[in-house]
Amino acid sequence: TDLPITETTLDRRQIAIASPVTIDDKLRQVPGFALFRRSGSQTTNPTSQGVSLRGLGASGASRSLVLEDGVPENDPFGGWIYWARVPVASIESVDFVEGGASDLYGSNALGGVINLFTRPATQTAFFGETSYGSSTSPLGSAGATLQRGEWGASFFGEGFRTDGYIPVRESERGSVDSPANSRHRTADLLIQRAFADNSRFFVRGNLFGETRHNGTVLQLNNTTVRQITAGADWNTGVGAFTVRLYGGTQTLHQTFSAIAASRNFESLTTDQHVPVSQYGFSAQWSKLLTRRHIVTVGTDYRDITGDTNELGFFSGAPSAITIAGGRQQSLGIFAEDDFQITSRWVLAASIRGDLWHNIDAASRRFPFVGAPTLTHFANRDDAAVSPRLGLTRIVNDRLSLHASAYRSFRAPTLNELYRPFRVGNVLTQANSGLKAEYFTGGEFGGVGQITRAVQVRGTAFFGVLDNSVGNITLSTTPTLITRQRQNLGTVRVRGFELREESTLAHHFTLTAGYQFTDAVITHFLSDPTLVGLRTPQVPRHSFTVQAVYDNPSAITIAVQGRAVSNEFDDDRNTLSLDPYFNLSTSISHEICSGLTLFAAAENILNSRYAIARTPVTSVAAPVEVRLGIRFQASTHHDRKN
Repeated sequence: TDLPITETTLDRRQIAIASPVTIDDKLRQVPGFALFRRSGSQTTNPTSQGVSLRGLGASGASRSLVLEDGVPENDPFGGWIYWARVPVASIESVDFVEGGASDLYGSNALGGVINLFTRPATQTAFFGETSYGSSTSPLGSAGATLQRGEWGASFFGEGFRTDGYIPVRESERGSVDSPANSRHRTADLLIQRAFADNSRFFVRGNLFGETRHNGTVLQLNNTTVRQITAGADWNTGVGAFTVRLYGGTQTLHQTFSAIAASRNFESLTTDQHVPVSQYGFSAQWSKLLTRRHIVTVGTDYRDITGDTNELGFFSGAPSAITIAGGRQQSLGIFAEDDFQITSRWVLAASIRGDLWHNIDAASRRFPFVGAPTLTHFANRDDAAVSPRLGLTRIVNDRLSLHASAYRSFRAPTLNELYRPFRVGNVLTQANSGLKAEYFTGGEFGGVGQITRAVQVRGTAFFGVLDNSVGNITLSTTPTLITRQRQNLGTVRVRGFELREESTLAHHFTLTAGYQFTDAVITHFLSDPTLVGLRTPQVPRHSFTVQAVYDNPSAITIAVQGRAVSNEFDDDRNTLSLDPYFNLSTSISHEICSGLTLFAAAENILNSRYAIARTPVTSVAAPVEVRLGIRFQASTHHDRKN
């Protein structure tokens, strides 16, 4: 692209040959991509699966927006991502836009956007994969696209389960420690009617369910998500229009426990049920005014209602029922103007305004002994303006430079405002007074085609994150660490990233990426002792490399490596997570047309690096080996207008 943004695309082939099973682990090919903690979605609590890009970190809630074909995937209540909702077999490509993107996408796009594009229903085809791995981990992910005349349909389904592993280090384990495991099923059905000029109308339904055990006997969670989406894309003489409408319900159930220092005894502390409903829409119009000038105008709306229904325990016995939550409404309007000033200069300017309301919020507590209490939270309104200005200079056919400045934001979720949670012996309290986060930053960089076979991209980025939501330690005892979500004063973020892609020989490619990030707290009136400390969950150095020999008629071998420097699991930088290196590989061979046999191994060096400290250390999964088959067949009867 000639627009002044930093963008990375992974295509279907790159995703397929990557060794990991889950899509979030496959996306770790991009050096700036990370989740809240080092663990992946296969065996970790969903509330720690928020996305971090460029060192902005996460606090459970994602600081980047994840879309599936333009529809938000971020959990409406908590902001984290259920990565397994999108079957791996359905993915056509994944686009990353790094840097503040609230100018077009609003809240949650504070640090960027990840868009998952699914396979279009423009031909009749069948595809998928089935495999079996260590830890008793069967996977089936398959789908079909059907096209008859102007009608098309697609269906994708996926099922997976794993017995998992015990995440606590062997030296610290007790009788309460058990495997962290998971099981999920998802189904996605789309029906569409196509018209001339690549126009279409579609309806889509998605059903997702997962169950997890989170590393001890009493800690578990399960989730059910139901969503329906309708949309239209059409082209007219006055421009191109895109409309999306979506809505659905979901339920999260989760239990928490207190664990004795010996880890030989635990007792329930909380049993939570979180019912959530949401609906929303987006509409966009774009028009090519001249060959060099395009304008885009759009709007979107989202309405979320959710409550935490919590049964509290004291000394293992039920003690109180607490119901807390509310409703959040948000509306945004944006405009973008992309103008190619000359054949060498491209200017992009955009601005967006957002309004959001938190209403009908309350906390109702019904103790088993004593009088009930009712707390009403005041309705809150807030607004944000998110501008962006960028410029690209096309120096020649081998080199282009870009620079941009922007301001983005993220409104606190209902989860952060009203729902407390517990991980191990760390209790994190909600905070109904949280304010929105704001990131003011910029970047400059370039893309150089060194030779026909070698391309290098580099970007320096910098910015200030105001009102950053963090989990701040309030007190520490031998049996309990108490924290609360609070707005930090200021976090300074700066760094740079480099990415190299080369074709070294026929069928052989090498891709390497490096990111340096310096994210530190520079101002916090409530607790000056945190000033100068690093942002939790953000390493200073991350390096990725992928070497691929891809000759489908013979053999395909892919090796992926990821090295990450130390980081901290707490605001006070006392719980350090050491550096690690993870190496994975896959090998595949097409045994006949459309049928491929493959083997994959993750963490082949069996590196048991720390992924979390709560304060007990949790470690990464051991080496995992998988054997499977991929299949694909198509009729190649594309739609004709």
